[in-house]
Amino acid sequence: MQPAAVTVEALQAKYERRLSRERRARIEAEELLEAKSRELYSANQRLQRLAEDLEQRVCDRTHELADAQRKALALAERDQLTGIANRMVFARRVEAAIQNSQVDRRVFALFLIDLDNFKDVNDGFGHDVGDALLCHAAERIAAAVCGPDRVARLGGDEFATLIDDCTCPADLAAVATRIIAFLREPLRYRGHVVEASCSIGISIYPNHGSDAAELQRFADLALYRAKAAGRTTFVVFDEQLRREYDDRRAIGSDLKLAIEQGDVEPWFQPIVEARTSKLVAVEALARWRHPTRGLLQPAMFLSLAEERGLTNELFIAMLRGTCRKTLSWVGSGLIKQASVNVSPSQFRSGQLARIVDNIVRDEGFPPSALIVEITEDVLLNDLGNARLQLEEVAGLGVHVALDDFGVGYSNIGYLRRLPLHQLKLDRVLTADIAEDPKARTILAAIVEIARTLDLRVVAEGVETVTQAEWLSHLGCDRLQGFYFGRATEHDRLQASWQPDVVNSMPSPRLLQG
Repeated sequence: MQPAAVTVEALQAKYERRLSRERRARIEAEELLEAKSRELYSANQRLQRLAEDLEQRVCDRTHELADAQRKALALAERDQLTGIANRMVFARRVEAAIQNSQVDRRVFALFLIDLDNFKDVNDGFGHDVGDALLCHAAERIAAAVCGPDRVARLGGDEFATLIDDCTCPADLAAVATRIIAFLREPLRYRGHVVEASCSIGISIYPNHGSDAAELQRFADLALYRAKAAGRTTFVVFDEQLRREYDDRRAIGSDLKLAIEQGDVEPWFQPIVEARTSKLVAVEALARWRHPTRGLLQPAMFLSLAEERGLTNELFIAMLRGTCRKTLSWVGSGLIKQASVNVSPSQFRSGQLARIVDNIVRDEGFPPSALIVEITEDVLLNDLGNARLQLEEVAGLGVHVALDDFGVGYSNIGYLRRLPLHQLKLDRVLTADIAEDPKARTILAAIVEIARTLDLRVVAEGVETVTQAEWLSHLGCDRLQGFYFGRATEHDRLQASWQPDVVNSMPSPRLLQG
């Protein structure tokens, strides 16, 4: 059977249907493409807005961070209490001044300014008044040197400033006198009226120092001299201070070896029974036999031992030497006890009791025959730690004495809270005992308190027979001072302990009234 013939009309109809399908497909594709294009455009717009928003946020945050960095830098360079420059900024200023001076050959002076008796203000009026006084001092010093940008607070109650073209004595004196005078303006704060004074140390570049550290060190030495001279004054570094500094540095370099070799040794000052003047104890005092400088007193090297971290070695050497040299004296009954001084820094390690225990065991020294003497400085920074260590020492059977009572705060509370056996009265309490009835009244009251607390009372600084008589009459148990003998070598003191010498010591005549 033959297929039907395809007509033109059928082909045309088939083509038109195909064309119609393609047209619809194209229209649908165009509509879909347009829809997707609109969707992509919308998404792109959203992304663009997000990008712009993110860019703005990044920009804002960058500004915030830069502002915070500027503020942090400003805070890091400013003293938080007074608002003036701090130690770090001042160090940069000194370095910059030195560099400028090397270019233009100009000289400048460094002033270190330390408030006098600032601790008394804090303790007497409170730390808020102390803070107000520091702010007041910063303002007054700035006014004296014509601008707060010239002044820095180095820490605590110490300030500093640099003064250009101020090197002749008259100019230095004028600036220092003006600072002292400006500081004297009273501070009125919350009902308190507080007056400040200061001491000033001055060094000059390049006359006195070649770098910032040396310049500040020499100004500090001058400041120390000003404090020692009576405060409320100024001192300019000079050749005498330089020689003392060079001597001190040379001595310091020898000290460690001297301790190791036994050149620093205990000398002994006698302590007598007040009622009979019989020698009953000795205090060990350090002496250094220097190979070129001769015999050095403690004032020449004790502070050096502190600075160079040698107090532990020095204490061990003194304690061991004392136990070794006085063991036979204790054993034969020539003395009952020997005392050794303990520095405040000795307490930082927390090993005081262990050191004492090891040495008395090694030397076979009776613990009850040993007295460790402390001063109030030991107690000021960390009373709890000091008390704990002293209790450990007392637990060994060793006696504890509070030395130099009568200077500083002389806190009666320490007598009750610490494991003390002995109270040593400073010479300020005994010096006028023969002439001043008030001095006798004060001393009698202290002796009575000590009696109540079962403390032995030792009076220091006895230089005359009249003092000895009064101190015995007022109830002191033991006496110590030049009247009974200065510190001397072991062998020489032992030679003086012959019975006829001891018996010839004056016996106090009890005074009436």
